[in-house]
Amino acid sequence: MAIPATVRKVLEDWHVQYTLTDDEELLRLMQSNAPASYSSKVANVVFLKDAAGQVQVVVPGDRMLDLNLLAHQLGRQFVALSSAELQTLKTRHGLTDFPALPQVTGLDSLVDDTLLEQDELYIVSGAEHQWLKVPMDQFRAMTASSHVGRYTAPLPLDLHYQDSQQDLSDVEIAVRQFTPLRIQQRLEETLDLPPLPETARRIIELRVDPNADSASLAQTVELDPGMSAQVVSWARSPYYGVRGEVKTVEEAVIRVLGFDLVINLALGLALGRTLSVPKEGPNGYAPFWQQSVVTAALCGELVKRMPSRYRPNSGLAYLCGLLHNFGFLVLGHVFPPQFSLVNRHIEANPHINRFYIERHLLGMTREQVSACLMQQWRMPEEVVTATRHLHNPYYDGEHRDYAHLLYVASRSLRRHGFGDGPFERTEAHILDELGLNEDTVTEATEQVLEQLNELSEIAHMLNR
Repeated sequence: MAIPATVRKVLEDWHVQYTLTDDEELLRLMQSNAPASYSSKVANVVFLKDAAGQVQVVVPGDRMLDLNLLAHQLGRQFVALSSAELQTLKTRHGLTDFPALPQVTGLDSLVDDTLLEQDELYIVSGAEHQWLKVPMDQFRAMTASSHVGRYTAPLPLDLHYQDSQQDLSDVEIAVRQFTPLRIQQRLEETLDLPPLPETARRIIELRVDPNADSASLAQTVELDPGMSAQVVSWARSPYYGVRGEVKTVEEAVIRVLGFDLVINLALGLALGRTLSVPKEGPNGYAPFWQQSVVTAALCGELVKRMPSRYRPNSGLAYLCGLLHNFGFLVLGHVFPPQFSLVNRHIEANPHINRFYIERHLLGMTREQVSACLMQQWRMPEEVVTATRHLHNPYYDGEHRDYAHLLYVASRSLRRHGFGDGPFERTEAHILDELGLNEDTVTEATEQVLEQLNELSEIAHMLNR
């Protein structure tokens, strides 16, 4: 694809001696060298605004744009441009992506000084899947009229290597720092969260009862009128394509949904009721329950496609997907002011995974607090492990197949335009360990997203 005319004119006007490369070549470079050394050479541009107008900030791929630093240095309270504003900017300049060249948009430009330490930079060309490799002396010349300063913070890279005791310590430190509560022995008391709901406790007991059957599950669900109505509504959803009318919970379990699906949906509903979905979230991100249901559905589809010798329990895989982002609810409940700050930084850092942002600003991530809470609630260890390590490609402990399944599902959904965060490729060794390949994952993902409307109806029922 040709370089957009707007970008080509800037390159010609500044006599930039660039070379072209593509996604695959850049990926090979990153895989054959230390990834951090190459992501530090990738220049990204972030667009911000305040009452005084819009600015663009050029930052390296291995660092986080820190809005607090900008406020301190410039005295301006920035927020990221909305997706609609970004699309308007792209249309105006004929771009499919924004190159980190200050002259392209003509906006006031800030450049993080760590970029200038490199010998060359990789910059998107403005055309899809195409990159410019630009020598540093020529990029530096283009920043002559930019504000150069330290606007970023390094990413915390220790998250994948600590144990559950360190997680608990991180959570307790964050609570001490950001809330007036005193640390107590039990985490649910520490975080001022409600205890495990009685319905959820009964459902968990059923999960581990080898004699549990559809009748006993129906009886448990029917003790909660609201949950009973939800289960029957799920069974009537067009997603399941059932013929005939479903009138009772037992019919829903036996004829349509099955024991595993009902027990996991009911447990997700029971836990979800303990905390309300925050009204505020990062702009442009998928609604909480929609993301949960779609991820759960994809986990279930991926399990079906795994060879039998690799295949984990499909019900637990579905539950892991349903609860994978439960920490989002906890952060919104426990740290409301900091939660808002985290959301603004997520919007301003589309090039990095948001768990780095949470770690930098809070000293912990939503995965840590969620796993700690679920452990206190005595949730299945598979769920605790999967929610804690869903972003950790290096995890090699017990129940790693559930964590890696979530890892694959979340990244595949992002590649197909659904879900939160930047594009992140799934490592080949994880697919191999699960007995999957990229084509199989793509097929399953496309199948799930074709049913997005029906899945969104189920998500709406959970959100009532």
